[in-house]
Amino acid sequence: MRKRMYHRFPVHEVEFTQNYSFWGNLPYIVKTLAGMNNKSGSINMKGTSDHTLQVKRDIKVEIAEASMDFKPLGPENMDVVLEDIEDNGTLDFKIKILYSRLDTDYRRVAFNEDTFLVRCELRQGIMTLKIHLLNGPEHTNCGEIASTLIDEIVRGQAK
Repeated sequence: MRKRMYHRFPVHEVEFTQNYSFWGNLPYIVKTLAGMNNKSGSINMKGTSDHTLQVKRDIKVEIAEASMDFKPLGPENMDVVLEDIEDNGTLDFKIKILYSRLDTDYRRVAFNEDTFLVRCELRQGIMTLKIHLLNGPEHTNCGEIASTLIDEIVRGQAK
């Protein structure tokens, strides 16, 4: 099995930890996160002069590769990644949330992105999510990332 744990994961500085009952397996979680890659939505944010901005939010998902770095995870390379994923164990992901809005001339203007490290540990029906904000202005917080992941996992199981 290829190492899928990032060697610089900040184990002692994790901002969010939560346990969930989960009777699936790690390949299912990988498929779910691969399906989240390149999804987008919109949110409202407060601007600098207290007016509300309509902001587009895009999700990019990467998986740890050989303990040293991350590589993009999407439907196009999911089968290759799944070859060495066991049913139980630990996987690390990097999730980037990219923000942009339209200016007065309808040109897309990018904001700073939020980057999160996500460790998913699955053992005997208990899934533990550990999430750390690596960098960014925290327009999205760690709890929202966990909620999004759990919502996607539950939505996939209902199908």
